[in-house]
Amino acid sequence: MKSLRTVFLAGTALIALSGAAFAQSDTPTKPHHHRHVADAGSDRLDRLEHLVEQQAQEIQDLKSQVNQSGNQASAPVSAAQFQALQSQVTETEATVKAATANQATVKFNHSHLTIASPDGRYTFQPIVDVQGDWASYSKGQPLANGGTVGKNDLKSSGENFRRASIGFQGTFAGDFGYKFLYDFGGANGDETYQGYAAANSGATTYNTSTGAGTGPHIRYAWVSYKGFLAPFTFQIGAMPTPANLNDMTSADDLLFNERPSPAQLSRGLDGDDGRESVGFIGNGSIWQASLFLTGDTFGKAALIAPQTTYGGGQEAVVGRFAVAPWQDPDTNFNVHLGGNFGYVIHPQESTSTATPGITTYGITFSDRPELRVNNVTFLNTGAINATSAYSAGIEAAASYGPFLVQGENFWYGIDRNNPAANVTDPSFSGWYVEGSWVVTGEVHHYNMATASFARPSPAVSFDPLNGYWGAWEIAGRYSNTDLDYDVTSKTAADRVFGGIQRITSAGINFYPNDTLKFMFDWQYVDLKDIGALNNNGSYNTVSVRTQVTF
Repeated sequence: MKSLRTVFLAGTALIALSGAAFAQSDTPTKPHHHRHVADAGSDRLDRLEHLVEQQAQEIQDLKSQVNQSGNQASAPVSAAQFQALQSQVTETEATVKAATANQATVKFNHSHLTIASPDGRYTFQPIVDVQGDWASYSKGQPLANGGTVGKNDLKSSGENFRRASIGFQGTFAGDFGYKFLYDFGGANGDETYQGYAAANSGATTYNTSTGAGTGPHIRYAWVSYKGFLAPFTFQIGAMPTPANLNDMTSADDLLFNERPSPAQLSRGLDGDDGRESVGFIGNGSIWQASLFLTGDTFGKAALIAPQTTYGGGQEAVVGRFAVAPWQDPDTNFNVHLGGNFGYVIHPQESTSTATPGITTYGITFSDRPELRVNNVTFLNTGAINATSAYSAGIEAAASYGPFLVQGENFWYGIDRNNPAANVTDPSFSGWYVEGSWVVTGEVHHYNMATASFARPSPAVSFDPLNGYWGAWEIAGRYSNTDLDYDVTSKTAADRVFGGIQRITSAGINFYPNDTLKFMFDWQYVDLKDIGALNNNGSYNTVSVRTQVTF
């Protein structure tokens, strides 16, 4: 009985000692501004570690005595001896906890580093996102009548830093959040989503605005508050406002280099990077919703300040609602359904320099062909003088194990400003479907907070010497975008030759680890009515992306 008691006491002392040692080793040392202070703290912890080692050795010696007490004549360890040692262990544990109580914690999870205050109310996470692209084009000029409609030739090949973003995000005071991300990548091109006409809506030459542009720009700069608003969060600042399913899929998690044009048109109308926004976003266990009031992209005000008209910048409302009624983490069976809309209440204004005082309100729907190495844009309605514009879409997606399929259907429209006789309001449409199979078995996890899917995380990082090859994925997509309107109308001003673009894509994605991603894509681009009736053509592209994120 006495031996059992001593064994029990020895076990208790060991558990207490292990807890103290673990607490010390798992908690990083808080950095200090002065080296001598850091040295003093380090010396103190060294002494504590030495004391713990001594006590561990004493307990080991006592265990040996306990184990040998039944077979040897030596006297068993007394309860008093264990009681004294247990008190020392408890005291050391308390000292270690006190010494590390005010130290920040550092965690590294899936390539993301997070520094947090001891109470977790303040966090800081650095962000690095670099995407380098290379592409080759099969034709320099795919259009039958490309030269006469002012379309630039395609490069035979080229490269581009699509994104080179540096920033940070985190929380402060518990209920507040923040995020700032600046993108040094991209190139100034002719990708346009807003535009302004000349002196009147009948002008034959239109000027366009690139919004945030495709060169260096702010992607995120916002603060948020949750607190008593839970499950909703209030956000204000510059951000890519939630616009649709593919928009809410992080640029790092896309199946292909770019979002499909139908989704990008919806995103670009009143969302996109750096959009000045204020609104709410929230989610429950099976739903997610957001509603924002948006303005221009950051740094872009009225192109020329109007003299007698209301306001200058764009104003819009953007909303989205999604549900995931079936979610099974064990099999990764998820079903997503959703809807989204965007409504431009007040288009951006422009006053003509040729005719001062005459203001127009231009809206342009435009996108490059799902690849940004070239600045050539085929889909382009031109700037249409408008009183308002809209986009609306429905979403559907499903996953099962390593398989994923998703798609969206969109409708777009413009209400013309002071149209001429027999000139009607144009409407357009687009849709896409895409899917993938992660052949190595990893999955795209569904994130209810964004109501979208994340990229797969390799089960084992790339290590060919030991037979580990990371994660590999096969993907496919088809998108169809129609920006033509009434192209056979007898009224010339009613026609819109925005073009029809159909793109078939296939790709292989390689994930060596959570930080690296390589994408190998092929496209077949089919074009129709680009800028004029029957100005058709087609071409192929191959592209490679190298991505580094943490």
